[in-house]
Amino acid sequence: MISPRSQQPSRQSANSDEYDRLFITRVHQLIISGYDRLNPKQYAADEETSITGDLVEAVEVVLDYPAARWMRFYSIFDDPPENPPKRRGRPRRRGKKRKRVDIRFVSAETSPRLRFRFECKRLGKQHNVVRYLGDEGLGCFLRGKYAAGDIRAGMLGYIQSDNEETWAKRVEQRMIDSAKEYSLLAGSPWRNEPLIKKRVHTFRSGHGRGRGQKPIEVFHTLLRFY
Repeated sequence: MISPRSQQPSRQSANSDEYDRLFITRVHQLIISGYDRLNPKQYAADEETSITGDLVEAVEVVLDYPAARWMRFYSIFDDPPENPPKRRGRPRRRGKKRKRVDIRFVSAETSPRLRFRFECKRLGKQHNVVRYLGDEGLGCFLRGKYAAGDIRAGMLGYIQSDNEETWAKRVEQRMIDSAKEYSLLAGSPWRNEPLIKKRVHTFRSGHGRGRGQKPIEVFHTLLRFY
């Protein structure tokens, strides 16, 4: 009997960059598959945690009944604690003191396992771009609060007013106007990066993270919830 693992691409090969791209695409495919199981209009006034909880539950259903072989290797976690890397001279957060990222995906297709983290923020009349990009949004990745050892991460923008194009332009303009504040890399500006066909509201931006830390590429996906 052929093991399912033998059907999976190997990240140890010369095509590791292609596999990493495939991994990122698959993670977003699962998010969209879960989103498509929801009724967005029911969430027009809901808090971020409620939306995220239902979205994760919907993705879990997708994974329980996988439509593709690769889905068997994927797991999703809602509000999991982060285990920060050891740093000389700095005590590690342990137990209940650990920070908690909104969503974490884990893929067992390769060893070591691959992980991808999402931070989620509402975008609406009372939830503006500054919050989305601030210390509790994108800033969580830029300061190394989450995904300190990763070179990629994701932001989910839960839109509860206006539309995807309007919010994308607002985020882009804020990044341009405050490029230094967000450590926006000149070679990796905000730009459209559709990973899923017919889902054009995914964007990408690259950011520096200070001395001793690798830059990070962030994929921003805007989902309408009204």
